[in-house]
Order: sequence, then C-alpha cells, then structure tokens
Amino acid sequence: MKKKWLTAFGVMALGAVALSPSVLASASDNSLILGTTQQPSALEPFVNNQAISAEVLGWLYAGLTYFDQNGTLQADLASEVPTEKNGGVKLTKNAAGDVTAQTIRWNIRAGAKWSDGRPITTADMKFNYDVFGDERLPVSSRDNYPKTMKVIDDNTFEVTYDPPYLFATAAPSFVQNFIAPAHIWKPLWDKATASAQGKSKEQQLEIIQKDFLGASIATSKQGPVVTSGPFKFQKWQRDQSWTLVRNPNYWRNNPQMVDRLIYKFFQKTDTLQVNVLAGQVDATSSVGLVASATTIKTLKDSAKGLYSVFTPKTALWEHWDVNQFSQVQEVKDLGLNDVRTRQALVYGIDRETVTRDLRGGTARVSNNVVNSLSNVFTTQGINNYDYNPEKSKQLLTAMGWKPGSDGIMERTVDGKTVKFVLEYVTTAGNAVRERDQQFYKDNLKKIGIDVKFNNAPSSVVFDDAFIAQASNGKWKGLFQFAYVQQPLTEDLGLYYCDDPASKTVKDNVPTVDNGFAGQNIGGWCNAEFDSLWDKARREFDVDARKAILAKAQVIWNRELPAIPLYERTDLYTARNGLLNYTWNANTRYPSNLGWLVGWKQRGAKETIPMK
Repeated sequence: MKKKWLTAFGVMALGAVALSPSVLASASDNSLILGTTQQPSALEPFVNNQAISAEVLGWLYAGLTYFDQNGTLQADLASEVPTEKNGGVKLTKNAAGDVTAQTIRWNIRAGAKWSDGRPITTADMKFNYDVFGDERLPVSSRDNYPKTMKVIDDNTFEVTYDPPYLFATAAPSFVQNFIAPAHIWKPLWDKATASAQGKSKEQQLEIIQKDFLGASIATSKQGPVVTSGPFKFQKWQRDQSWTLVRNPNYWRNNPQMVDRLIYKFFQKTDTLQVNVLAGQVDATSSVGLVASATTIKTLKDSAKGLYSVFTPKTALWEHWDVNQFSQVQEVKDLGLNDVRTRQALVYGIDRETVTRDLRGGTARVSNNVVNSLSNVFTTQGINNYDYNPEKSKQLLTAMGWKPGSDGIMERTVDGKTVKFVLEYVTTAGNAVRERDQQFYKDNLKKIGIDVKFNNAPSSVVFDDAFIAQASNGKWKGLFQFAYVQQPLTEDLGLYYCDDPASKTVKDNVPTVDNGFAGQNIGGWCNAEFDSLWDKARREFDVDARKAILAKAQVIWNRELPAIPLYERTDLYTARNGLLNYTWNANTRYPSNLGWLVGWKQRGAKETIPMK
C-alpha cells in the first residue's frame, strides 16, 4: 500500500518567485513547463482514478479512439472508427428489432509502435482484456465489459458485447483508458498472479497492488519505460517534478510539437498562483488553479502581456460522496445510510452563496449527477434542495436527534449516546475546497452538526487504498472531490450498484469481495435505479434511452447517493505564443490532443482555438 507523503516543493517554489520571467526559455529550447497542484500516486494505466494521472498518462499513452474538440469521435490507435457502414460494427437483434448484442471489429493502424520501436499488436490488446477482466484488479468499473474477445491476426481483433453497449467504440471498456505494452507488463502480471496462488482473497489483493500496480515502472523509482503516445517518460523527482520527452516512434509526425514537458508540482493552489504571477511556469495543468472571481481578476490584472487567462467550459462536478456502509460504526451511528440524513445535509448547506460569492459566479448549483451539458440531462421532477435549515432540523428530529447541552445534535444508538460529529475529507492544499469546507462547517453547525476535517494530499486520498475502501472505514463520512465527466457518453454508471447479470458480488461497489473494484465508492444501492441503468445501456434508440435515464435521474435526486454541490468552470493560464494547449468537456484534458501543442515562435500553427 502506498504511504502518506509530505512535500517541501511548495516552500522551495515560494523562494523562487523573485526570479525574472525571462528565466524560462521554453520557446527557445522547445520545452513546456506546466504547473499542477496534484502529484500522481502512480502512473500505471490500469486502475488509475486520479485526474492528474489521467492527464499525464494522456501524453504517454494512446487509446483506440478519442473525442476531438467538437465532440467528434476520431481514430487513434485504431486505423478507423468502427461503424455499421464500414463493417466494423455488427448488431444482433431480436424479433422485435431490439439490439441484444454487438460485435466490434478493431484494426490497429499500420505502423503503430511502442516507444521502444516494437509494433503494437493484438497480443497487447488481449493482455489488457485478460488483466482488466481479472477480479483481483481494483478497476474503477467493469461496466459493459465485453463478453468475449477474438484475435483475428496481429492487427485485427473482435470484441462482443452481450448485453450491448451503446458507446462501445468511444469507450471500449476492456481497458481503463489506455493500452499497456504486454511485453513490459505481462512478466510482472504473471509473477504477481503466481505469487498470489493459494493465498487468501485479501492477500491476493495486496500482492496485485504491491507487485503489479505498485511496480517500479509505475512509480518514481523508475517510471513508465515504454509508452505509445506523443511523449515518453524521462524522469520523476518525487514531490517536485516529472519530465516527459518526445516519443520518436509516435506515428503522428508533427515537427512543431514541443520536445519536452516538465510538470512542476506545487502543494498548494495559492503557491501555484504566486508562481504563475512570477512567470515561473508556461501554463497550468487542468489540475491546478481553481476558478473564483478573485483568482481570475488577480491573474488578468497581473498578466502584463506575458500570459493569457482561459476559462473553458468543462464538465467538472463538485460533490460529496457519502459513506453508506452500515458495517462502519460511524455510518450506523449517524444514519448516513438513511436518505433522511443525506437530505438533511443538503438542505443544511447554502450552495447558492458558495457559487455566487465564494466562487464569484464561476459555478452553478447542481442537483443531479448528470452534467447540464449532456443531452440526457433533465430538470423535470428534480428537487432543487434550496437552503432550508429548518427542514434539515425537522428531518433530523424525526430520526431521534435532539440538541445536546453544547448545541450539537445527539441521540441514543444501541444504548449509547452518540453526538453528530461528521468526518469531512478533501484534498489538502486546495485553497478553494478548504474555504468551501469552512463555510459548510459553519452552515452545519447551525443545524447541530459538528464537523471534523481529515484532509490529506491528493496522492493519498485518491490512492485506491483510501478512496475505494470506504467499506473498511478508511473514510467514514463525507469526501469532497470532483468527477471529470464526459457528457457525450453519460450513462449514470457512477452510482449503479449491481449488474443484473452478476450473481455473486455487487460489482460496482468497491469491497474486498470484488477486489475493491467499482466507482460507487459510497456503497449506495437501489434496485429500481439499477434496472433503469441496465435498460439504458441496452437501448440504442436515443430518445428512448433519454426517457429511461430521465427516470433514473429523478430517483438519484430523491435518494441522494451523493450530495451534489456545483458544476465548476475550469481555469488555466498559458504563456503567450503557446498554441493548441486547451481542453473542453469533450477532450477533458490538454494531453488528449497533445501532439498539436507547440510554440508559435518555433513555427507551430493554431489548429485549436484556446478558450
């Protein structure tokens, strides 16, 4: 398991801000210095659920397909996007005309190579398929995992989805995001699984975590040695920086692309902002600055023609996940697995003031897991949960809570008096989230709920040993973070509990029984919601699917498996002359179009407007 770490780089960086912006010679040596406030817990492409990892891995690895800025699906590792028209998609239908299964034929593009020059083949695809399907691997989701995979030859393979999956070509779902090289990772997998033979389930999970996912090639001890994207790994200085260099075997030959990427890690958002103002970074990562009216104004007022400030419209959903595992004593005591408690929490916080004043209008209150940019988003039948402390108190009173002598609610559970003291976790060093925390703590104190903070660096809280183990009580109350959503493939998969086809475990709820796999980290289960989700993933009629998901959204809004806070506006800066470094709700990370990023001073042409 990965251990908690402390960083001194934020302090070191503060000492560097007096340097002149001219110190950065990025355009002259064709490098790009990026600032971020998160450090990856690891750089393995199998189960990583940390936003900064997804961004960095995007520079390093290619997927079969990707979405461009306009939301059009494009081929990447694949020679073309499979469709019914080109023969790449075959649908099986029943007598009523409903799609019951689908087979996707993928062809790997000619000349695709790993960074060490070896060809990318179907052996790599088969390895990833087999590993991803092993229940000892704590993947974020096996939602829509293909039933079978058939290798045709070195460049062609087929996967069959039964039941079908509408977005099988956009998110193939037999890999997390990227394809790993079998000739590098398979020996590690074989060794780890051999060591796990005959061990208990818990021991097997620990071995896979330590010897496979925690292997040197995924950590700062060595770093990824072979990749497929526009860049390859060079150096990782733990708690300080990591460096990527151009991959000479990448199939898109863009001579204007930058030669080197240097990520500098800053422990606090405030420290990153100071370094932006001092000209110590060329651009900020998608996991860096946090939008607020004050921050945006400060950055724009201080730009002085050196950099520009951008606020792309992305699909960032800030929320509280809520631990609802009744075997955790705190959950049982506080009734977090009771919908009335969760409703009391959302009525008791003034989200409108947060978005208007603390966020300065750069966010909008959310009452739904589906992002408003999605075409399945609905407001029909959705409760807005406007700030109403009296409603909160009524709900708590109905559950047996009453004010104690100190004003904090208390009640009797199993013969003992319990105070309503709620653990609240978020990423340490994120100034905006920490400000949110204090505001919400003050709100909750007014309805008799006390809050204790338990923050830690992103590499700790987003490690699978923490975020995915609420069932073991690793976190016991609220966990505030943001999901980076993809509105084009929205299917409410985050909060389904159990695939109806699964007869053994709750496959999307991380527990020891499924190797802590799944995205439903709080453990909420609702059979009606699951049934609607199952129907929606089989439905190929867009309007019918939209109607099904509208019903599911009403259930989600009523039951509140998580507490929706707000949809965020993103924020980044880029030094003048840097081109094509941008993202939106479709691309999600700047690395997803990384081969286009370059300097105007070195002949790069603008192909993507930066906004």
